[in-house]
Amino acid sequence: MTASVEPVQGVLTGQNSLHPHLYLGTSGWSYADWQGAFYPAKMPANQRLGFYAEQYRSVEINSTFYGMPSLKTVQSWRTQSPEGFVFAAKFPRVITHQARLVNCGGLATTFIETMQELGDRLGPLLLQLPPSMSADSLDDLGRFLEGLPDGLVYAVEVRHRSWLTEEFADLLKRWQVSMVLTCGEHMGRFWRATSRVAYIRWLGVHDAFENYASPKIERDEEIAWWSARMAHFLDRGGTIFGYANNNYEGFSPRTVRRVESELARQLGSAPQ
Repeated sequence: MTASVEPVQGVLTGQNSLHPHLYLGTSGWSYADWQGAFYPAKMPANQRLGFYAEQYRSVEINSTFYGMPSLKTVQSWRTQSPEGFVFAAKFPRVITHQARLVNCGGLATTFIETMQELGDRLGPLLLQLPPSMSADSLDDLGRFLEGLPDGLVYAVEVRHRSWLTEEFADLLKRWQVSMVLTCGEHMGRFWRATSRVAYIRWLGVHDAFENYASPKIERDEEIAWWSARMAHFLDRGGTIFGYANNNYEGFSPRTVRRVESELARQLGSAPQ
């Protein structure tokens, strides 16, 4: 990857009722608990993505973390989604957690080429590092980023606080890679932009709730904190991808709507 690469233009265009450079959604879409709460009660599982894509502008794919998707699967995601819809996807754990970014360039290339079957629906590719991986691996990360192909949007999520240094930020800035901004158990919440694309994950605490059929808590103060910074970033010409996890409030579709509502207030516009 060459320095100062610009993200794929298809990701940064299109219209949104709130802001053209805002892509909000949930972490995953295939949850049985959502049946009757978000999806129609009798909707077949193979129709969920199409329904979801009518409600939101983007989704974060979690299944790619657990295994390399097939070309057929990725092609079906594209077929089921409308023009303008964008997928974010995690790199497989065999790359991040097993190989720990070392000697896995071939696997990374295979994953990226497979995800490119999404065409203009391909958004950021998320490199989620394990909690045990500290900033001692900075050089490994640098070599991995250098080997990535140009023309795509990449984001790195760290889960060890040793990474929160200027050296790490400078590395991401060099390659125009987003530092993933999280609100969860590992890193708390923080804001640091390292590219013109911000990638936000509202995570909460893993397995915090017994089911995900309805909201369990409301994080008003946190959502207001994030929304103020998001509005400022958008006003300055940035692009935001933001994804809510079920563990954040108990029902991520509701969380997304709450973020939209507060962000609309911060931007001084009415949600549509």
